[in-house]
Amino acid sequence: MTAEKARLLTTLLSLAEDTDSLSDELHFAGWDATERTPLDHGAANVLRALALPKAARVLEIGAGFGGLTRYLGEVAETVHAIEADPVRAAAVRFRTRDLGTVSVHDRLPAEGYDLVVVQQPYATRNVLESVRERLSPTGAVVLLTASRGVVRTLTAAGLEVQRELRCAPGHEVARAVLSTQIDVELPRLSAAISGGPANGLALLCGPGAAALWPAYRLATYFNTAERATFACTRADVVRTGEGAEVRRTPLRSSPPIAGISVGPCTDKVYDAPTMVEVLLDEPERVAELLTGWRDLLRAEAARGVEALWDLVPHNVLVDGATLRPIDLEWRNANADVDAVLERGILVLADKLADADWSAAAEGGSMRDLAGWLGVLAGLHPSFVDSAVAREVAFSTIGSCGTAHGTDEVLASIAEIWRTRLARTVHGYRSPKAGAGVAANEDEVAKR
Repeated sequence: MTAEKARLLTTLLSLAEDTDSLSDELHFAGWDATERTPLDHGAANVLRALALPKAARVLEIGAGFGGLTRYLGEVAETVHAIEADPVRAAAVRFRTRDLGTVSVHDRLPAEGYDLVVVQQPYATRNVLESVRERLSPTGAVVLLTASRGVVRTLTAAGLEVQRELRCAPGHEVARAVLSTQIDVELPRLSAAISGGPANGLALLCGPGAAALWPAYRLATYFNTAERATFACTRADVVRTGEGAEVRRTPLRSSPPIAGISVGPCTDKVYDAPTMVEVLLDEPERVAELLTGWRDLLRAEAARGVEALWDLVPHNVLVDGATLRPIDLEWRNANADVDAVLERGILVLADKLADADWSAAAEGGSMRDLAGWLGVLAGLHPSFVDSAVAREVAFSTIGSCGTAHGTDEVLASIAEIWRTRLARTVHGYRSPKAGAGVAANEDEVAKR
C-alpha cells in the first residue's frame, strides 16, 4: 500500500463516527480493494471464528489499520497492539479511540499474555521466540499467513502448530474458516462454503491452541459481504451424534427493518445437491421439481414456519424423493406464500441464465425464462415485474440497513435487474462458428 493511501485511510478513520468492528459507515466507505479490506465487516472474521479466551490479555503484532485490533478490544480484557509505522499506529488509535481496553505500542512490552496474534510479515524467529517467552502457561498463538513456509520458523522458535485452519478466500477478509477434516467428511459442503480456493491460513500454536477451535467444529463461515450490519450472520458446521449440523446465528441482535430481519436456524447436513444443481444436470425434471417446491412452500406456511422468504430453490436440497429446505435465515414479515413463490422463480431464472441453462429457449431473455418457469409453477408471466420490485426493495434494505434515504441505491439495484432480465440466456450462435460452438456476445452484469 502506498504512503498516500495509508494516510487517506488514517484520515478516514479519524473522521468516522462509528468505528465498531461491524461498522456500516466504514464497511461501505472503501473505494477500492486496498481501502475496503481493512474496513470490511469481515476483517475480523478469522478471529470471530475462534473461541477466544475470556478476560484475556492479548498481544497483537502487526496491527495494520486496526481491523483485528478493534474486534479484540471489544471482546478481550486488555489488548496491546504493536505497530511500528506511525501512520498506521495513528489509524489503530483512531479505530479504537472509544475503547479503554486497547493501547498501541511500537515495541513488545515485557508482559505475559493469554493470546498472541501475529501477522506473517512479523513472524521472524526472534519475534516468535519473544512471543513464546511472554506466553502464559495456558496461552495460545494465532499466526495469520498465506503460506505454510512459516511453519519451519515457528518450530525453530519452539512453537509447534497444534491446528491448521484454512481461510477462504484469505485471512484478511475470510468468508470461511475450515478445518482439514471437513474436506474428508463433508466435501460437497466444504466446496460450497469456501466458494473457491482457500488462500489464507490460521496456524494455532501453544498450550492453549486446542481450546481456540473445538474438536467438534468442522468450519465456520460468514455472510458479511454486501450486507448491512443488522443482516450479518455466522454459521458453524459441527459434528453431532447423528452426523453434522449447520448452526446459523446473527452476529448482532437487531430489530427488523421494514419487516426484514435475519434469525437463527439449524439444519442437518445432507450429502445432496440443491434444486439448481439438479436442474442444471437434469433439465427434464423442471416441472416435477417446481411443483414439489411449491407444495413444500405451502406445507411449511401451513405449519407456521416464520422463515419462508428464503425458502427458494437454491435453498432446497434434492435428497432422493425428498425436498429439504436449508439456510432459512432471512425473514420478511410482509411476504406471503405467493410473494415467496414469485421470488423463488425470479431468482431461479437468474441462476439458470447465469449457467446458460440448456433447457432455455434459444435467443430468449432471462425475463422469458422467468415467465416460462412461472407458468410451470402456476403463475401468470406478468408476475416478473412485481417480483423484481419486491426483490429490489428487499435487497436495498439488506444492503443499507435502512428503508429511508436509499433512493440512489434502490435505483442502482433496479437497473441491475433490468439489465439481467434483458440479457439473452444463450448467446448468438454464428453459422461460421461451427455446430455446437457458441459465441456469447452479451456481457452479463454481476451483482
